[in-house]
Amino acid sequence: MSAPIAKSQFAFELPNLTYVDASQEEAGFRAVARPSKPHGLSAWIAAFHAWREKQVAMNQLGMMNDRELADIGLNRGEVPRVFDEARNLDLRDRATV
Repeated sequence: MSAPIAKSQFAFELPNLTYVDASQEEAGFRAVARPSKPHGLSAWIAAFHAWREKQVAMNQLGMMNDRELADIGLNRGEVPRVFDEARNLDLRDRATV
């Protein structure tokens, strides 16, 4: 017992997609500028905040038990690797591809 449904009765409509760059479509569109790196004292403060956030995250991972670490795909020996830049270059390279 199903009633016929007309196309006009659908509650959704697919958006119009385009493969043209948005800056070419809209005259007033500007690309988002990347923020510049901090200099001087602000660079030191930013580095300290980044270091502190890294320490907090490492402590939180250190407080997790082995079961919780396994849930996120880590074991206790891999926790330092997560935060070591030299060991994660291959992962960063794959992310930019």
